[in-house]
Amino acid sequence: MSAAHTRRRSKALARRDALHNYSLHFGPNMTPMVDVVMVILIFFMASAAFMGDEWFLRAAIPFEAGRGTATNKPNDPLALPPTRLDVQLDVDRNGQTIVTVLDLKEAPLQAFLDRVATFPQSKETSEMEVVIRAAGAVPYRDVVRAHSACDAAGIVKVGISVKRAPASAPAGAGGGAGVTPPGGAR
Repeated sequence: MSAAHTRRRSKALARRDALHNYSLHFGPNMTPMVDVVMVILIFFMASAAFMGDEWFLRAAIPFEAGRGTATNKPNDPLALPPTRLDVQLDVDRNGQTIVTVLDLKEAPLQAFLDRVATFPQSKETSEMEVVIRAAGAVPYRDVVRAHSACDAAGIVKVGISVKRAPASAPAGAGGGAGVTPPGGAR
């Protein structure tokens, strides 16, 4: 046998062997699937490592949420909040202070003071929250009278809020802060 014949024969065998091996191969190619699975596995492992610290973040909810300062009550964050009253104080055309709260609509201040005086001295009354929202024209003595009436009724959580004039309204003739210095000159 010559060398050329041997080379041709080995090439034919090599081709036949590769063709033979290919014909025995069946099923899908697993290499791309394994690559994708490894990428997904690495992604989940990396994201799980970064996500772990989030379980230990501090919440802004105070420990006493739901029970107030009473330690004998269970700490229930789903407890109902205390009753909150928004008392609107304004001035009518005659310069008298009027009140809007619950069923009192633009009633005189004395009607509110009388209504608050009828509240029973109880736990529910002491847990109430009252916000007195006074318009800028309401005399401060009337705001103090409303606050004192709540205090006398046993309501200890009383807040005072003031409605400010809109920013677009002119503050004064000179366009300043609206405060006239002593002597009346600007």
